[in-house]
Amino acid sequence: MLKIIIPLAGPSELFSNAGYYYPKPLIEINGKIMIEHVLQNPTSIKEIHRFIFIITEEDATKFHLDNVLKLLSQNCDVIKLKKPTKGGLCSTLMAIDKIDSNDSLLILNGDQILDIDFNDIIKFWQVESVDVGLLTFKSVHPRWSYARIENDSVVQTAEKNPISNNAIAGYYYFKNATDFFTASFESIKNDVQLDGMFYIAPIINQYILRNQRVKSVSIEAKAYHSFYSPQMVSEYERKTQQDDRKI
Repeated sequence: MLKIIIPLAGPSELFSNAGYYYPKPLIEINGKIMIEHVLQNPTSIKEIHRFIFIITEEDATKFHLDNVLKLLSQNCDVIKLKKPTKGGLCSTLMAIDKIDSNDSLLILNGDQILDIDFNDIIKFWQVESVDVGLLTFKSVHPRWSYARIENDSVVQTAEKNPISNNAIAGYYYFKNATDFFTASFESIKNDVQLDGMFYIAPIINQYILRNQRVKSVSIEAKAYHSFYSPQMVSEYERKTQQDDRKI
């Protein structure tokens, strides 16, 4: 089965500092909360799948985020964290009890929209028999993670370090859960962290070291919409409203 993991437990200081009361997944964008926008494309996946959301216990208690997620996706598990973890990788690993060893994984950022056909991309990974599949877009801003590509294969990844102009679009496909956990724990054992936090992108180097098959598909930058900051939310609202007026 395909398990789609969306970590939503990370801090959102840019929003709280800007005066937002609700946690990031519940911020309204064009009349819908952020997580509704995020789920719009993944819910169209035809392959048998199940969502796993990782949230804080505080957001469940104070804002009922767990109930919101179960209304949006009845086919899901919600994991509640009592304490902060050391980054997105560690939060993702908290889902280990909900994942079977032969599951494939799709890990998505909880603050982005991808204007792509998820079914076509997943089918491509399966046809290509990749161990890891990434989506990239052109950028050189150090806020993103990056992949260096040679001869159509990913040969290195890095977090918040533009080692190329191929920014990773917060989309990670892993063919086999056991391989994912092996790479994750090896990366943590080797203390591959940035400012005390562990991220998904660097574990892919463990796959590369084992000569496993890591590929990427490039998408246009305009197909990637990040809600990284309040300014990016405002830009998205402004653009979509302009597009609606043209119709």
